[in-house]
Amino acid sequence: MNTGIFYNSLSIDFNKLLITCDDYNVIIKVGNKDDYMKFQAHSCILRARSPYFHSALSTGWVKRNEEGMILFEKSNIEPKIFECTVY
Repeated sequence: MNTGIFYNSLSIDFNKLLITCDDYNVIIKVGNKDDYMKFQAHSCILRARSPYFHSALSTGWVKRNEEGMILFEKSNIEPKIFECTVY
């Protein structure tokens, strides 16, 4: 398989994860109590793509809910700005 075709296909597959949100294990809540958004994400992708999330989602720092989902809250970030950054 041609490398360009492989990377294009891989990019399309990752985009499908964003659209369908299948099998996510992180819930990110950004904003304050009156203006917030929740995002569903995959910790392995966040950690691989971002040094910040690599540290923030390490075992010693994460908070999990009853279902084992990682909960990550940042009240000091504007929801629309985070949306542009994460997608």
